[in-house]
Amino acid sequence: MATQKSINLSLLAVIVFLVGGTHHHHLLAVGMGMGMKETQIEFYMHDVVKALNVTAVKVTDGPIGFGMIRVIDDSLTEGPQSNSRELGRARGMYVQDSLSGVNLLLVFTVVFQAGEHSGSTLSLQGQDDTNDKQREISIVGGTGHFRHATGHAILETQLTIGANAILKFNATVLH
Repeated sequence: MATQKSINLSLLAVIVFLVGGTHHHHLLAVGMGMGMKETQIEFYMHDVVKALNVTAVKVTDGPIGFGMIRVIDDSLTEGPQSNSRELGRARGMYVQDSLSGVNLLLVFTVVFQAGEHSGSTLSLQGQDDTNDKQREISIVGGTGHFRHATGHAILETQLTIGANAILKFNATVLH
């Protein structure tokens, strides 16, 4: 019996070693019956490029827009209206990373400052082809309630006024 337990533990150690990377803790949690929680979150990001209260500042530019980088500290709200309850901020940047079209690399952290997730964060990154109605980006981490988070967010432009935009995010978070 002791030999069987030793073989099982050795086999588990080999599997963890072979899987490697940063996801072995998720596999162990699921494999050990602890499971992961799935949380659905909807929020709206207000990207203000031109107005009195700018939240997205251009720090570099390039030929035909390629290479442009904006640093953001955008408001995140429950609804699309600017006076909707603020849930937190999106802090990071986006980069125009394609020679053709308006494709952006989004890299930012959602900092929850109100509501049930206050004090927690989610880290998002991915390709945003603004010509597409819906886009999908990855959730690559988190803190607080969302420690070790993974998942995805579907984003959709709700409104553009000049260079300003309101984006809707529907996030599926595994944590």
